[in-house]
Amino acid sequence: MNKIIELQRNYFNTGATLGYDFRINQLKRLRSIIRKYEPEIIEAFLKDYNKSAFDVISTEIGYALTELNHLIRRLKKLMKPQKVKTSIINRPSKGYIVPEPYGVALVVAPWNYPFNLSFVPLAAAMAAGNTVVLKLSTNTPCLSELIHHILMQNFPREYMYVTWNSSIEREALFGCKFDYIFYTGSTAVARELQWRQAQAGHLTPMTLELGGKSPCIVDKDADIDAAARRIVWGKYLNAGQTCVAPDHVYVERSVKDALVSKMIACIKEFYYNKNGGEYTLRDDFTYVVNAKAVERLQRSLENTRILWGGEAQDRRMEPTIVDMVTQESRLMQEEIFGPVLPVLVFDDIFALIRTIKSQEKPLAFYFFGKKYAKMVMRECHFGGGAVNDTIMHLSELSMPFGGVGQSGMGSYHGDKSFETFSHYKSIMIKHPRKELKLKYPPHNALKLCVLRKYTGL
Repeated sequence: MNKIIELQRNYFNTGATLGYDFRINQLKRLRSIIRKYEPEIIEAFLKDYNKSAFDVISTEIGYALTELNHLIRRLKKLMKPQKVKTSIINRPSKGYIVPEPYGVALVVAPWNYPFNLSFVPLAAAMAAGNTVVLKLSTNTPCLSELIHHILMQNFPREYMYVTWNSSIEREALFGCKFDYIFYTGSTAVARELQWRQAQAGHLTPMTLELGGKSPCIVDKDADIDAAARRIVWGKYLNAGQTCVAPDHVYVERSVKDALVSKMIACIKEFYYNKNGGEYTLRDDFTYVVNAKAVERLQRSLENTRILWGGEAQDRRMEPTIVDMVTQESRLMQEEIFGPVLPVLVFDDIFALIRTIKSQEKPLAFYFFGKKYAKMVMRECHFGGGAVNDTIMHLSELSMPFGGVGQSGMGSYHGDKSFETFSHYKSIMIKHPRKELKLKYPPHNALKLCVLRKYTGL
């Protein structure tokens, strides 16, 4: 891997990736590749995850193309140096902020949205003028093999290198010297990444997109019908394997039964076929990533009351709702990352907020209600969220997406994606001869007076 990194660094140092024409052509090539291989991508998702074509288009391919189209449309403006005012003590002069690429970037993609979360940061790194090493997940073998094939076939390795082979040890990759690292995945692996970089003596800037336990609150004045539909959709999208999915629901005691009833009705409507009096899970419901994850999810149901679902066959696990859950239970101590939704009740919104604030800051946060919406969103700390919806804040390229605290650092999407993979270099250009002599000794009371006047000191 070090040879690949050296190859890319040498290529980067030639300046080949810096120009607008190069960058725009590479982005357009990437876009055309996605469109060309769309049927094969859909087929690979079906093999790895049983993911429907609609879900692949809407949450994977479509999202990547939307980001690509945005970067292509905005690239010239994003690359343009920004002129800034200089102070009176430096006049005559001009000031500029110039975006420049870091160099060799590492993008580590997860398995839960393996196309979206590979191609979006990949496109951003390319737009910013970096070379890229892309590490794919071994948990999605069909898709990872396909991505490896199409990218390595269309881009030279000195510009882009893709690996998903487990023979390249993660430990070795994490210890290599990169100029920027973009990692999406678990908090535990993020800690390992930071530790290995530190052990190797590298001070590498990085973006960490992690997860955590994202709460959802349903207050008594919420629209229960809308809340049920939007929570169910957000929770069970991709079989609950979404980093910003509502992890658990706090519902005001007086509306709990109504909410649960509506959510079960939505689950039946969205994900089940009715044959006579029997409900059977639809064939196109997304698989859990592997058997080990299914076992973990089923163990988490111990000592709970199952209100719906709970059954699993191979990697197909039913959308599940449980209650009788305490803060000390396994479901509330670990990120669920599967189709299991705990429902807890609250009586005092202010006490609930204190409880949430005592926990780690989540990646996402959702509130359904009216009266306390502004207060709750102001008081709680989280990466991003929504009032009266779930997940959809990610669809807005005008709003950066990222975590805070244990749920991550840094952000991307839209213009922010380009900014994330760019270093903003400050440059001042002064007149070769003309300048104020204030800074030069000898200093006196008059100079001090002038200094105070024009600097506000």
